[in-house]
Amino acid sequence: MTSKITYLDGLRGLAACIVVVSHFFQVFAPSVFEGKADIAHFAFESFAARTPINLLFNGNFSVCLFFVLSGYVLSYRYFRTKDPLPVYSSALRRYLRLAVPAVLSVVIAYLVICFGFGYYDDIQGMTLSSMPDPFTASASFSVMIQEAFYHTFFTYGMTYNPVLWTMTYELFGSFLIFGFLLLVGKFKLRFLIYLALCWVFIDSYYLGFVLGMLLSDLRYSDRERNWLDTIRRPWVNVLLLIAGLYLGSFPYLAVDGTVYALLVWQTGASFAYFQFYHVIGAFMVLLALLNSSRMQAWFSSKPFAYLGKISFSLYLVHFTLLCSFGSYLFLHLHDILPYGVSVVLTVLITTPVIFMCAHFYYRWVDAVTLAVLARWSKRLLQPMADRNKQRLRKGAEE
Repeated sequence: MTSKITYLDGLRGLAACIVVVSHFFQVFAPSVFEGKADIAHFAFESFAARTPINLLFNGNFSVCLFFVLSGYVLSYRYFRTKDPLPVYSSALRRYLRLAVPAVLSVVIAYLVICFGFGYYDDIQGMTLSSMPDPFTASASFSVMIQEAFYHTFFTYGMTYNPVLWTMTYELFGSFLIFGFLLLVGKFKLRFLIYLALCWVFIDSYYLGFVLGMLLSDLRYSDRERNWLDTIRRPWVNVLLLIAGLYLGSFPYLAVDGTVYALLVWQTGASFAYFQFYHVIGAFMVLLALLNSSRMQAWFSSKPFAYLGKISFSLYLVHFTLLCSFGSYLFLHLHDILPYGVSVVLTVLITTPVIFMCAHFYYRWVDAVTLAVLARWSKRLLQPMADRNKQRLRKGAEE
């Protein structure tokens, strides 16, 4: 099972890198997100924003990959064994697993505000980005505590560290999975529940968790047959990958006159096409990965395995570093160099700093959190595990 976890983590690592790239674009090439010619700095911005090239900086699609992967990873152990113990273990740890690293990232952003290390506001007039300054929040310790422990996880809060808007989805989506597995995971009617959930969450990010769990179910529930094998053909995988990347590159801007226009069947409707197509695209990419040994080998390679390990840490720290160290660097480079050269140098210097900080954040925060929670949940659930073993032993003897 290790290789499977590795290649899934490798995909998550790539997605995290794209999120980092997307925020560099959002700060220094905002026209790719806002579609305004008067704020464009580079000739490629208008073209890239409306074509599949935007996959290189489509952070929302990457977030949808996170959600579909979470649905798959949080449920596969249950579908392999039908043992509820891993579900209880994951449920016990889930809030703290997300909260400990995320809360510390909020504290770091809070300290940046307190000590005046935020320089994004100083470069906004140069970059012309309309992205709100993350460091305008009040430097209030009590507000920071409420934001870190409560609003981030229960009200889609993102004060101090804007990337944390995904944490409420991760927490609620995780418990949607746990509840589904424990209540209907063993019953055939669960496939009707899948349909109902897909309808309820049709244009919501929660659809990603449901579809990821469905993939896990189809792959592992039937011990005699892997249902995904029915479409295990090289040409099918190629089509899935192409379709997934096409849908995943659905642009931030209006789609009129683009290759995406045919995907919008009702202009001006309240339906969230943006979320829907990114989730479906992520689902297709994961399905292609699950059915392609070549893709699995690629994403299991050492570089991707490493990116997978630090992906959560990279996601948590990059934005604060970009709007503090990166913005400070650009501010001083822009005084002496042209805009494009300043951006390139800022990216080249800031990126290694981000990865270095993510590496140590993983070692000192995320990995330690995972190890402590694993020991804690094992200790709490050991009596239940012992009872299960005794029950299985008695059943075997009878």
